[in-house]
Amino acid sequence: MTTPGAFVARNAKAVVSAVGGIINVLAVSAALFQFAPPQYAGVGTALLAVMEALRSTNVWIVRNEPALVAAIDEIVAPEAG
Repeated sequence: MTTPGAFVARNAKAVVSAVGGIINVLAVSAALFQFAPPQYAGVGTALLAVMEALRSTNVWIVRNEPALVAAIDEIVAPEAG
């Protein structure tokens, strides 16, 4: 069992990454819709949103790798015995 403080500390970088990604998507999509043709601006915004989501997911996985490995070991270990 982990304490709430450990949970927040472990996930803080992922939350900061997600918030930064949202700000990035909003800023870039505003510029795209102002200067690019609408059909390209929508695709560009969608691709950027996917990339930002993947980046935040990657940060979360890297920060939580020890917890994920421990959880997998708990699931796999009973089956191995």
